[in-house]
Amino acid sequence: MNKERLKYFLIILIPVALSAYTHLWNLLGFPSFHIDEAHYMRRAMWVLNGMGPQESAANAYPRTYDQPYFGQLFIAGILGLTGYPNSLDPGADVHSIEMLHLVPRILMGLLAIVDTFILFKIVERRYSFILALIAAIFFAIMPSTWLFRRVYLETILMPFLLSSILFALYLKVPKNTNSLNPKSRYEISKYVLILLSGILLGLAIYTKIPTFTMIPLVGTLVYFYSGKNVRSLAIWLIPVISIPFLWPLYSIVVGQTDLWAYWVLWQVERDRPLSISLANFFTIDPLLVSIGVAGLAFAAIKKDFFPLLWISPFLIFSYFLGWVQYFHLMLIFPAFCISSALLIGSIQRFIAKYSQVLSYTILGIVFVFGIVSTTMLITLDVNSDYFRLFTAIAEKIPEAHQENEKITLIGSHWWVWDSYWISQYILNKPYKWIDPHLDPKFKDKILTDKVLIVGDPIFVDSLSRRINSDNLRQIRNLYNETTVIGSYTDNVTSQTKAYYPYNTLPIMIWNENHPTGKVVLKSNY
Repeated sequence: MNKERLKYFLIILIPVALSAYTHLWNLLGFPSFHIDEAHYMRRAMWVLNGMGPQESAANAYPRTYDQPYFGQLFIAGILGLTGYPNSLDPGADVHSIEMLHLVPRILMGLLAIVDTFILFKIVERRYSFILALIAAIFFAIMPSTWLFRRVYLETILMPFLLSSILFALYLKVPKNTNSLNPKSRYEISKYVLILLSGILLGLAIYTKIPTFTMIPLVGTLVYFYSGKNVRSLAIWLIPVISIPFLWPLYSIVVGQTDLWAYWVLWQVERDRPLSISLANFFTIDPLLVSIGVAGLAFAAIKKDFFPLLWISPFLIFSYFLGWVQYFHLMLIFPAFCISSALLIGSIQRFIAKYSQVLSYTILGIVFVFGIVSTTMLITLDVNSDYFRLFTAIAEKIPEAHQENEKITLIGSHWWVWDSYWISQYILNKPYKWIDPHLDPKFKDKILTDKVLIVGDPIFVDSLSRRINSDNLRQIRNLYNETTVIGSYTDNVTSQTKAYYPYNTLPIMIWNENHPTGKVVLKSNY
């Protein structure tokens, strides 16, 4: 028995170890930093500084209620336990800037490792040990798994979502249990599992609202695995609904329902169709998407609707929502791993009837393709110049006590906000800002004598806007008259090649309107 257990745990270590490699290796080098990571870190630092759960517009960034605030509470809580950022003894140098970015990404990597283990248990409970191993390895090594290396809300909520599904699966009534006896040990544990599943899904929705599309999946599992008990489903729904309701309730308590309604509507009124994101997802991971779609069809033929219930509600909602980024599809990535495992496992079993060697060879080819493609990506360095730029900005900004030395940072959305959370909350070096993304008509005036300008192609193009504005004319003059103090190059496009997987690199920046090419830092002081 001990030998069997040891063998079991050693096998589980295979996908876990692979996941540790793909989600923790070279986090500073790859992938490039997304603007949303800066926003979530800024809000987490807001919480760490004891300023409440919800960022205020007084904090400079105007879009306050664009997402629920559990994500920043979670990041702040975990980082606070490590003593972050003071434990790093931060300063305005490259090493400090790198470490301040690295620690949150380590946290995301650890969450992805946990996801791999929970996904294994889900598939093992639902299907079999072998399929669990295949699905978990898919999750660990396929190229699109690099998305889980970023500080996204999807990365944060995934362990809660997967755990909710797992607890629902554990509700399945044992054959030797009398489910009609409410005092039985099983009945007591059943309601504990129901509440845990509901609480965890509620927290996942509290992190990002579109996760409510997982209610049909988990609710169906709870209903059928609790013996088609409507009461059990009702108990499960209580935390699923009430926990996310804390978000609008908070806006009511602080008298900001108008802001809440405005920014929630703003989120759904943006335009980016699902088709573009699906195309991007296919470009990033063509093999997994192809096998996964075929696996969905295979599962439907077999009347196994588990992966379909996972994917369909989300895709239908996303289609009508009209605003979908490729990384939003992380919510259904585990379902693609499961459907792929169902198909590959079935093919492997069929071929094994004729040739064991050939059956494992096909499986091995898929896994080798995944790990090689992922390794080719995660060993890249696409961020070194960004760190140099962030450091140069931090060095040029005076500390807060020097009132007569305040400066205005003018530049694209990316540079203004990725620098802000470090300068404002960690280095005590606040600054004014002008961001053409948030201020497209250049209505904001320069209120300081000293300015820093981050000049990239997107920002330079914004200066050519046909706007009759004294502010814009002043910024144009400053851009032409200020001195270049640093020049940097976008590392992502410089490493893009025509062949896979390097042809997927532009998605990280073009699809996100990230500045490309040469970036210069200019100053008038």
